[in-house]
Amino acid sequence: MQLPRKHFFETKKLLKSVPTEKVAKWLLEEGYFPEQYIVPPTFKVSKFDLNPTPYIEVDTTGAHPKFEVVKSELINVSFPKTQLTDRTFGIIEPKIYHDIVWYLMNEWNLIIDHLFNSKNKIYCYSFPIPVTKKNEGELGHLRAGRMIYEFLEMAENDLVAEAFNYKYILKTDIKNFYPSIYTHSIAWAIHTKKVIRTSGNRSAYHKFLGLKLDKLIQYANDGCTNGIPIGPAISDLIAEIILTAVDTESSKEIEKLNIDFLAVRFKDDYRILCQSKEDANKIIRILQKKLKDFNLSLNDDKSVVNELPEGLFREWTADYQQFSLRYKNKITYNRFEKSLRGTLKVDKQHKGTGVVDRFLSELSSNNFNLKLDFNEKNLMKAISLLLLLKERRYKSFPQILAIIEKIVDKYSTNKSVMAKIENAIEKIFNEKMKNIEGNQYDLIWLIYFIKSNELFTIKFPKQIKSPLIKCLKANRSEFFKPLPSGIKIFEIIKKKGSNKSMLEHLAVFKKE
Repeated sequence: MQLPRKHFFETKKLLKSVPTEKVAKWLLEEGYFPEQYIVPPTFKVSKFDLNPTPYIEVDTTGAHPKFEVVKSELINVSFPKTQLTDRTFGIIEPKIYHDIVWYLMNEWNLIIDHLFNSKNKIYCYSFPIPVTKKNEGELGHLRAGRMIYEFLEMAENDLVAEAFNYKYILKTDIKNFYPSIYTHSIAWAIHTKKVIRTSGNRSAYHKFLGLKLDKLIQYANDGCTNGIPIGPAISDLIAEIILTAVDTESSKEIEKLNIDFLAVRFKDDYRILCQSKEDANKIIRILQKKLKDFNLSLNDDKSVVNELPEGLFREWTADYQQFSLRYKNKITYNRFEKSLRGTLKVDKQHKGTGVVDRFLSELSSNNFNLKLDFNEKNLMKAISLLLLLKERRYKSFPQILAIIEKIVDKYSTNKSVMAKIENAIEKIFNEKMKNIEGNQYDLIWLIYFIKSNELFTIKFPKQIKSPLIKCLKANRSEFFKPLPSGIKIFEIIKKKGSNKSMLEHLAVFKKE
């Protein structure tokens, strides 16, 4: 059996061994907020339990079934993806989020059978619920880290091991995926478009899970039918439901043409091994056609066909290896600067990769202790360079602050160092506060960093629109009020030294 197919059925087996109540609990608590680099550790969910019944039930007492969901708006947080575009993450109103989970769990076997259809020959490596071989029947604690492991297993292990049977690799992905998802396509994916469009079925909420999910996702986003929120684990699961339908239908069409192929997918990223460029082009056309049925399309700019072994590897990892600090226990300033310069060169050559994240992660040990061994003069130079590095990769800002937090811990009694650090942070903070809405992502991390480390007193304006900044200002939950009884979605920022370290919060490979 080919390795991707083996992985596919192993994931199904592991998932079926986990009780639905554990899956529900993970989705409700661990999966509620976006991944840890989006919001600070104070945004944490607890006491979110699956109720015996949903908050919103289908009313079948009248002539036509009714499913009346109260419209809500997403709490959004954005950071620049490029100089011209933002990446926006969404937080879903808790009652709606609960009911999406409730209805999925109520028909969980239907979803499992859909996701692991034996006719599907495009094997997914991005199943968002952390099943684990180490402890069958339980769920792991990794989220972002598990996804990285799965990607590496797909791209650098299983696909490479099978590549000798093929001559070419096709790489392609879906254009603007999450914002392009049409909510009606959720029902199409689960039940087929033909069934849903049959007379009398379009509003048969009592019969079709997909229709309920469609309505809940719509009304979580003020009634919008285009786009689903990026970030919540439930969105990743719904995305998999839709793409599984695309993959299954595409598999059938490819097999009809007797094409020899091996296909894998990680979220919206496809990698397909085949025997010729002609076969690759036929596969692209089939994928494009099936995606169009779900109002989606391939990204033409990112569709490439390479002759093997070219295209199998991430080239930036080899280029970065000479600058890596991974195996260093202590890092001198000269070694730090050399590695940072090398990182910038690799990042310039291979844009949009994770090389900056890799460099930053290598500045600390597995126990979250900094490896940096600098004198005071070089320390401030390093802090300055780290803060400049943020402009190369916007999502790296929390990791940079986490490293500076460790420096603050080490030099907390050194008045000279602390004065310089506080001055640098205050200047950045004051500049960001000139445009609060435009700098929301940076500010939520800066405010958390300043308050949890008690650097200086923040003067907030009276009027603040951002719900997340309101929470940090008041040090309590300030959105989706009143919350359903018992649910907590915010932990107060405690006194200095009593909060979870930012490095630990951001660690994607925490020990299981």
